[in-house]
Amino acid sequence: MSLEAKIEDLTAAIHALVAAMGARPVAAPAAPPAVVHLTPAPLVPAPAPVAAAPAMPAPPVFEVPAPTPAATLPKAPFVDQKGLIDYVMSSYKTLGVAKGAQIQQVLVSLGHQNINDVKPENYDALFAGVEALKA
Repeated sequence: MSLEAKIEDLTAAIHALVAAMGARPVAAPAAPPAVVHLTPAPLVPAPAPVAAAPAMPAPPVFEVPAPTPAATLPKAPFVDQKGLIDYVMSSYKTLGVAKGAQIQQVLVSLGHQNINDVKPENYDALFAGVEALKA
């Protein structure tokens, strides 16, 4: 049976149902509802007006902290990449394997994974971190 034939059969069935519904006698309308007399409820006074909310406090004022002067860090004894690597290698040998491995943690704390990534502006901080391991 094709889809068109099924649709035609369903359409015919719907038309037959509509015709059957129209052939039924319509029930007489029910009597109008009785009139109900309502007595008004006693009036309740309106609630007292709420006092105006207090004014919002002034927004907090944040002060920018003064930058930490670079003079607090010890001055690194190297000024270039070669000097940095020489310093770190000699420090590693001085500290030994156990403590020397902590130099990597100093690098990570400065945001670097590799000694070659350290920028000249971080030389003093790296020097201070390695010297703290020596203490």
